[in-house]
Amino acid sequence: MKHVSHLIDLLSSAHVSGASIAEFLGSFGVGSITVTPVSQDGLSTDFIAIEIPGSNPEAPRLGIVGRLGGVGARPSVTGLVSDSDGAVVALAAAAQLMEMHKRGDVLEGSVIIHTHICPAAGTRPQHPVPMMKSPFAMREMMRHEVSQRMDAILAVDTTRGNRLVNQRGVALTPVAKQGYLLPIPDLMLDLMGWVSGQLPLTLPLTTQDITPYENGLPHVNSIMQPTIATDAPVVGVALTAQTTVPGCATGVTNAWDTDVAMRFCVEVAKMFGAGKLPFVHAEHWAELQARYGSLAHLQTVGNVPANA
Repeated sequence: MKHVSHLIDLLSSAHVSGASIAEFLGSFGVGSITVTPVSQDGLSTDFIAIEIPGSNPEAPRLGIVGRLGGVGARPSVTGLVSDSDGAVVALAAAAQLMEMHKRGDVLEGSVIIHTHICPAAGTRPQHPVPMMKSPFAMREMMRHEVSQRMDAILAVDTTRGNRLVNQRGVALTPVAKQGYLLPIPDLMLDLMGWVSGQLPLTLPLTTQDITPYENGLPHVNSIMQPTIATDAPVVGVALTAQTTVPGCATGVTNAWDTDVAMRFCVEVAKMFGAGKLPFVHAEHWAELQARYGSLAHLQTVGNVPANA
């Protein structure tokens, strides 16, 4: 909770930047931090990439992607927006893992954490509530947010603007891999139950939720967009609410829920790096491929209609 509260405070500033966040994380003296400012057509954001090394260079590497349009929507609204959860959780997880490493609790596998810092993102209309806009096209965002060195990914995102989950907390999506939707591992459900103290909550997905934004079809939100840019399995970690809440709403960030999501990410990192939590059942995956073939075309825009 210490790191969650501190990151909420840091990200609430109108002047927050990738450099200021890197300065805070750099104080732990652990791992590597890279900030990449990108500007296009008057819009800008700071992508931040963090790697906390594990004790075993051969161990699988977990990726944590903090997915969001922006931490703020200035000048339209004042303050930290609901959409900031992805960045809060990802950066708090980085701080927690760095502190653990410094204190002698070194995970077996490395953890790679990517997100971006944008205090002045735009908004867009969507039913049932308005959503935040990413500064750039989703493919460009994924080019910076997804690393091919990530062997599996937890994609963390605010997911309050829907009627699919009417409970406050943290929900998990099915596993998405190369166009397939696959079961959530039992151990992952156990971990969520343990860190939350509640029965695990799940977010239902449709096929179009794991296709690229460029196709123009409705998506629950951008939580699963990392799956369009990688062959690695992706699980969404969704911050939810009982009511529908706009992504651009302020005063919404809940430190308890973000702390649950952060602790879940840390626990998955422990298990995944130790080889105890595969995201995909290897035999079942091979059987699906043998029977039904590849669905990787769902990671593309597909066939564009002639009248489009």
